[in-house]
Amino acid sequence: ICYSFCTLLWLRTPSPSKMQHDDESEESYHNTAMNHPVWSKKELKRYRNMNEMYVDDIHIGFFYKPRMVLLLALTMVGLLWMALGDDPSDQSLPATQYSVAKGGAACVVVFLIFSSAALPNGPFVRPHPAVWRCVLGVSILYWLLLVFLLFQTRSSVRRAIVWLNGAEIDYMAPEDSPEYANDCSFTAANLWSRVDVFVIAHSLGWVAKALMLRSVWLCWLISIGWEVTEVLFSGVLPNFSECWWDQVLFDVLLCNALGIYIGSWLSKYLECREYRWESITDVPSLTGKVKRALLQFTPSEWTQVQWDPFSSSRRTACTIFLCFMVLLTDLSTFFLKHILMLPTKHRINVFRLVLWASFGMPALRQLYIYMTDSCVKRLGTQSWVACGVLITELLICIKFGRGFFDSSQMFSVLVLWSCVTSLIVLVGMALAEMAKVSRWRAVILRKRNSSLAGMQPATNPDTKKQN
Repeated sequence: ICYSFCTLLWLRTPSPSKMQHDDESEESYHNTAMNHPVWSKKELKRYRNMNEMYVDDIHIGFFYKPRMVLLLALTMVGLLWMALGDDPSDQSLPATQYSVAKGGAACVVVFLIFSSAALPNGPFVRPHPAVWRCVLGVSILYWLLLVFLLFQTRSSVRRAIVWLNGAEIDYMAPEDSPEYANDCSFTAANLWSRVDVFVIAHSLGWVAKALMLRSVWLCWLISIGWEVTEVLFSGVLPNFSECWWDQVLFDVLLCNALGIYIGSWLSKYLECREYRWESITDVPSLTGKVKRALLQFTPSEWTQVQWDPFSSSRRTACTIFLCFMVLLTDLSTFFLKHILMLPTKHRINVFRLVLWASFGMPALRQLYIYMTDSCVKRLGTQSWVACGVLITELLICIKFGRGFFDSSQMFSVLVLWSCVTSLIVLVGMALAEMAKVSRWRAVILRKRNSSLAGMQPATNPDTKKQN
């Protein structure tokens, strides 16, 4: 340990000649990167803003300086402490299970440390780029776990979940049972019985989607597509069997509409807000410093989003792709829950939703930049990983669903769902474009009328009498 810290101190004090050499090498690397044979200077800059966003306003330099040697030394010390700190025989679990669990946890920690140091920043810098590097690392670990589960059997995965849970899982909760939609009488008692924690969760989910998409028509398009998905898959998944008033009143008019309205209002508020950040060292009071530290967890800016699906072929394809990806993400949630026989309130479902919300934000941002910026020629790292995660989840549903569902019924439902959803998406995009064109036409006519009214000459009474 002493040798590591002495080496660290020696590396922290470079000689002037070495500093000059480093500056020259950095400048040569920068010039080489700018003269890339495939990418132009503009394309390289745009891609870095999407995949490797730099922090411009650094107020406390200590948290942004690279300390790779110190990080490596602390990691090795932590691994030594974890390996020699306790005896597996003193634990309640068997020695083999405890060693495997501890070794797996150590692998996850080491990979997250590597992610925070080596992976790209992504499109966000708040609260710190290392946070979004760790989010990318967690998504990669989740993808590797899904690839591992893809080569297992459904029974073995089920036994592993029961072993991690510590007891047998009760799958037939009231909200998961097929008898959930038997009583569809439109009474006050029946309506009140549907009000539970899932109503709040449903609304908060749409608030998050509205903040991420920042488009009312796109949110409503996905909302209608999801309600159609529930109707089409109600014969396959019992959880989709709902009463008509439950789907119309609670899902569409209450949860979806309220979540979209609140999320759109927050998005408009954040767009109109002025972002002017002050260094925490310049704040005089302690209360002000605490407030500035908490504001570090808020966005540094808020970008206005314009999807415009018919302005280019890339925008059209990416908008359709985005709608299908959002619907498939929600659909795989219910399929995995049903195939693996997990109750809705199980922590695995909650962990998966939190995980998708975490890496869905940078993935959606990178997809939007790739869709709207013609200088960006490749998809961002987080978007690429998110697509891989979703496709692997669908492959798991297909593999584990064989023998669990009727193949002919599932194939016909999937074909019908693809056709109906494509039609809804295309019609919704066309209606949104027509509404936009009509708004622009009204604005142009208003400006033309005002300009013509200003160009009319003033009439005096004498000229009018002569005429």
